[in-house]
Amino acid sequence: MGAVTNEWGQRMKCRFIAANLVVSFASVLLCAILVGSPQQAGADRAARIREAGSKPTPRASDGHPDLTGFWGEPQRFVSVELSADGKTRIVVDRDAPELDAGDHVRFKARAADRTLKPPYKPQFVTKQREQMYTASRVDPGIHCYPLGVPRIGAPTEIVQTPTTIYLMYGAESSNEDMAHTFRVVPIGGQHNKDRDAVPDGDSIAFWDGDTLVIDVVNIDTETWLDGDGTFHDENLHVIERLTRKGNTLEYDVTIEDPTLFTGSWKPVLVNPGGGVLGRLGSTTRLLRQPGEHAIPDYPCVERDREHKVNNDRF
Repeated sequence: MGAVTNEWGQRMKCRFIAANLVVSFASVLLCAILVGSPQQAGADRAARIREAGSKPTPRASDGHPDLTGFWGEPQRFVSVELSADGKTRIVVDRDAPELDAGDHVRFKARAADRTLKPPYKPQFVTKQREQMYTASRVDPGIHCYPLGVPRIGAPTEIVQTPTTIYLMYGAESSNEDMAHTFRVVPIGGQHNKDRDAVPDGDSIAFWDGDTLVIDVVNIDTETWLDGDGTFHDENLHVIERLTRKGNTLEYDVTIEDPTLFTGSWKPVLVNPGGGVLGRLGSTTRLLRQPGEHAIPDYPCVERDREHKVNNDRF
């Protein structure tokens, strides 16, 4: 299960695999860098952000910060462990049973932590939990429906002009990514009230000082906010804020749905590796080297849901 095809080159073998599939599919496992301890990894990440943020902030010809560039997570997602004596770092290539066991632990932790979910009104909590436990069959992202805003998270690559911001989403390295898409967002203007709802919504942008604010409405109700059954309705409103400081890009997202939520929600990214869960949440990205770009990937091909035999989660 989870075989890597030669046709599309050498892809990372970091995958999470649904144990309940008769015919398997492979998607991206979050392969965090495990160096010493989670505390040490967090300190290393913060240090990289501080160093990159201390650089001068370039500005475009119109005086605004220049957001153009290829932006990636501060940590590369390669699974590394220390040897017993602490002197050797070992690159880990785990097989399906090991990956699946770890994913079950993470799923249980997510299910127990209500702070990772929107503040649903009481009458909607049960629906979210039911969809979370059956998501391996009913998640629209698994069946290749576009993940949509805000599940796609922060952009991977940006091209900025005085009147338009181009946002691109894709893999940062050689692993697969579920969110290959792009958005063309006008700076200024009004929402199109006659436009049909689409997964990425209707976006307009404006500058608030040195921060670019993107206002998104009219998001297709078939999309989820993440891969854990967090649904929304036609009143979903997403506000994204992009702020460049030196060679860092701060992405902040606020989500509102007055019909379903008791208040606004500001999720923080917990799944930098992406995959079917998406990359929902605020985060900070670093500018990659000149010449680096988002890696093209093959289009998603819908899986046959009739091969799903139970509700086990990966």
